[in-house]
Amino acid sequence: MHSELTTTVRKLLLQRDYLGIKRALERNHPSDIAKVLEDLLPDAAGFVFRLLPKDLAIKVFDFMDVDSKQMLLRSLSSDMVATILNEMSEDDRTELFEELPAKVVKRYLSLLSADQRCVADMLLGYPEDSAGRLMTTAFVDLKEQMTVDEALEHVRATAPDKETIYHLYVISKDRKLIGGLSLRELILAPGSALIKDIMNPEIKSVFTETDQEDVARIFEDYDLIALPVVDKERRLVGIVTHDDILDIVREEDTEDIHLMGGLGAPEETYFNLTVFEDVKRRGGWLALLVLLSSLSSNILKAYSASLEAAIALAFFMPMLIDTGGNAGTQSSTLITRGLATGEIDKRHARTILLREITTGFILGAILGGFAYLRAYLMQGDTMIGFAVGIALFVVLFIANLVGALLPMLAVRLKLDPAVMAGPFLTTTVDVVGLIVYFEVAKVIMGLG
Repeated sequence: MHSELTTTVRKLLLQRDYLGIKRALERNHPSDIAKVLEDLLPDAAGFVFRLLPKDLAIKVFDFMDVDSKQMLLRSLSSDMVATILNEMSEDDRTELFEELPAKVVKRYLSLLSADQRCVADMLLGYPEDSAGRLMTTAFVDLKEQMTVDEALEHVRATAPDKETIYHLYVISKDRKLIGGLSLRELILAPGSALIKDIMNPEIKSVFTETDQEDVARIFEDYDLIALPVVDKERRLVGIVTHDDILDIVREEDTEDIHLMGGLGAPEETYFNLTVFEDVKRRGGWLALLVLLSSLSSNILKAYSASLEAAIALAFFMPMLIDTGGNAGTQSSTLITRGLATGEIDKRHARTILLREITTGFILGAILGGFAYLRAYLMQGDTMIGFAVGIALFVVLFIANLVGALLPMLAVRLKLDPAVMAGPFLTTTVDVVGLIVYFEVAKVIMGLG
């Protein structure tokens, strides 16, 4: 839909029908308008943005991606930038500031009001990828001694400045989190009832230092739309909302996919990378993998006499290497994903070891038997069939085990388990597979 709207806006720009642009955009959701601005050239996007009413412009800005926000801010006047930065949601502003050079952030901080500057400094002071960086301070808190009528009046008075009012949090006199309740529960309660009597004292919360992946996992486990954040003294300092968690899930999944593909952690989106930057990012990892792969050449050289004695062994090397790499990748993917979702942790190492030994044994026996049959039918040589079948059995067994244990090892070394998957794993399995293959062939066929 937004592509049609973009076409309409471009036509109206050429016709200089600025009132038509304003009317066309005002009928659409802020998210769709944001996509239109992202499709336009920076100067045109800045011009169209200035046509929007102030309240709509702020909502549209929140929906834009970080790179587009940066470009748009550069095309606006200082007064307009100050208005946007002061009015936008605190968590989105923190995300924007994280991506900007320190000098630019310093200039933008000077445009904030004293209160907003204090909030921005506080949020930026928390560690990266922590709940403190994700949270907003725009939440509704209630005192435990309030009546329901007093609480409703407080909600009405403060709601316009809050990010969400559907979940309310109860604090003590020293601002410690002691409970919570939903807006629905508050509305349905008798007006004279005390908040402390209707609140739920057992609510989930996280600390400001909690890692964002753990925060996302709690949202999933408890089906939340907001989560309170407390400091070390358990004082309520902010909340994380579900829209931020969706961004984190996408960010973490993207990072895992890049690492598993041997690309390193993502720094820019695909179209924001220049060809040179793309080559630079891929080249380092590929160079490392070339060095690891060169071990395969050395192994082939070391076993050249065995190959000369039974050249038919070379016919089955691709099958052996590819199958081992595929088995290891399957196992690694399952464990890496389990670690990411919290289904698996370090306590499960023994269980995983036993399970993957069993799985590898069964897969190796089945596919090893198939490989024996295929090799025998191709070459008519029982010894070659046994060499290929047994080698594939051993390789599958080892690959399955290595694929499962490498991500677990990465966790113990405090590395991202996704680093151990993909090209790194398959290259490792290739080297191990070749050694196993030739050693098995030497024993069975009596090669030198």
